[in-house]
Amino acid sequence: MTTSILNSNGRPPMTALSGWGRYPISRAYHYQVQGPSEALRLLAGRQGMSVIARGAGRAYGDAAQNKDNLCLELTPANRFLGFDEKRGILHAEAGVTLEQIIETFVPRGWFLPVTPGTKYPTLGGSVACDVHGKSHCQLAHFVERVHLLLADGSVVACSPRERPDLFWATMGGMGLTGLIVSVELRLRPIESSYVNYEGVKARDLEHIFRLFEESGEQDMTVAWIDCLARGRNLGRSIMMRGRFARKKDLRLRAQRQNPLAVMRKPRITIPFDFPEITLNPLSMGLFNFAYYGKHPRQVKTIMDYDAFFYPLDAFLHWNRGYGRRGMVQYQYLIPSKHSFEGIKKVLEAISATGKASFLAVLKKFGNLQNKGMLSFPMPGYFIALDFPVGNGGILKHMEKWDELVLQYGGRLYLGKDSRMRPDTFAAMYPRLKEWQAIKAKVDPENVFSSDLARRLHLLPGAAAGRKRSKPRVKLRSK
Repeated sequence: MTTSILNSNGRPPMTALSGWGRYPISRAYHYQVQGPSEALRLLAGRQGMSVIARGAGRAYGDAAQNKDNLCLELTPANRFLGFDEKRGILHAEAGVTLEQIIETFVPRGWFLPVTPGTKYPTLGGSVACDVHGKSHCQLAHFVERVHLLLADGSVVACSPRERPDLFWATMGGMGLTGLIVSVELRLRPIESSYVNYEGVKARDLEHIFRLFEESGEQDMTVAWIDCLARGRNLGRSIMMRGRFARKKDLRLRAQRQNPLAVMRKPRITIPFDFPEITLNPLSMGLFNFAYYGKHPRQVKTIMDYDAFFYPLDAFLHWNRGYGRRGMVQYQYLIPSKHSFEGIKKVLEAISATGKASFLAVLKKFGNLQNKGMLSFPMPGYFIALDFPVGNGGILKHMEKWDELVLQYGGRLYLGKDSRMRPDTFAAMYPRLKEWQAIKAKVDPENVFSSDLARRLHLLPGAAAGRKRSKPRVKLRSK
């Protein structure tokens, strides 16, 4: 989709871009850049246009889009810059993918400290979204330092100890504080690339919450949840939890001979857009019934990291299954104090609509301290659900769900959002003004911007003179 051939104005043709959800779509000047020197040249010659960095395009919504402006894709900047074998600290350029890190360092006994459900995002994009996964924490806890190209052309380093305000504005800051050039990340040591896995069937929401509470915070946990179940079956789930296996845990000869094997499996490509009618309440209800029914009450086994962390990566372009109009994800988090009640109320509202989600997962954040001003994680539970955009009226339904999430002091995840209202966002993220103050200091002219930033009125001064509507519901006291 990208061309290096410049037109007569010195710019490439406008390119239609979207996130992984393929909704919404906007057109921008899309450059692939090799590193900071080329990015600096484009920054200097931007002719009044704003800039946003783009990685592998794995954010679901409009975070890496910049209508009528510049998108600088950093995937060619994908070199490893250094590795401290004793401390496990990797220094890598922003365009390095999580897959590259895994394939290079698993044979050396290291794995990602936190990983989302796909290994294809870039390191820079993972920092911008402050990603999370089956572990009970977020990526920020393992980032030693971030190197940023600022709007004034300088490259600075920030960390929890040096320029901490800029660091915590950048972690989860969606690429709006500057262009992430490289990252120093602390990897986790492993004895094997295999996982001790346990799957447990839960009959309802109360049961699955109890299983999460029984799991230690060293466990990596996620639950598939039947989002169409109602009544006494509401929240019926399958808990999937695991820990990296030690060498002595391995039973198969092939595993013992190569305990740090890198998994390279055949992949299935989804070659075309499915008809939108494919994922409907009837088909998804049958799938959910069969998937829940066939799973054993409890199963224990040893599986490879790919099967545990990245089951959907076996299907290339699986987003095409949602039809040509794309999909939206609804990922909501309810803090610990009201987690059960809040998750239940929103899940009841979703189930009552009869809208079907092929992907429906429940996870828990532990007792973490998140200093990221726009970062999603906080102690509590969250659910992620995918819906086809063509699923009649789904966006209107989501606005009603937003009100319930707000009532329980919850929030939505920017890395997956494509439709939230600005007043809803401001109510969910009370540190927005603090973030805007730092943004104004390092980028007073809002050089770094995006479709998401404009949609949510994130940029300081951008909404000046515009009356901000108040949340339509009252926040539940904490």
